Amino acid sequence: MHRELNIALYPIFGVFMDVLTRFERTRLISARALQISLGAPVMIKEVKGASINDLARLELDAKATPLAILREFPNGDVKRVEVM
Repeated sequence: MHRELNIALYPIFGVFMDVLTRFERTRLISARALQISLGAPVMIKEVKGASINDLARLELDAKATPLAILREFPNGDVKRVEVM
């Protein structure tokens, strides 16, 4: 019964495939901030006085973050969502 409920709701998940959840957004910002702090090049024009977290957030808002999200659905499908 529970499995049937998940499969029935699966088409609803397809509507929001391009919207990041707050958890995904936070994870992307923190992962990108770590990369920048370890010397990775910044993909946008650097803003004077901006912290590493601010740069990572600005990259995400500009869709210049070179990362992707892997989403696993209840029926076992895995979807790769590119942020760029």
